[in-house]
Amino acid sequence: MSLKEKFAGRLEEKRELGELFTSNKAEFLAVYGRRRVGKTFLIRNFPQKTPCIFFNSTGIHNGSLGL
Repeated sequence: MSLKEKFAGRLEEKRELGELFTSNKAEFLAVYGRRRVGKTFLIRNFPQKTPCIFFNSTGIHNGSLGL
């Protein structure tokens, strides 16, 4: 299965990512939503041939810091 096929149904998301990615200014994008719907896959695989910085953070809402 090609990468293009794996992005089926993500036209709005791809359009938004493309606009942010080609912007001439610094951009920040927070992606959130239900578990297991492909958020990380979409972000990691969108900029295939262009260098970029990907920062991933996870946590539990109102969770302890474990200190």
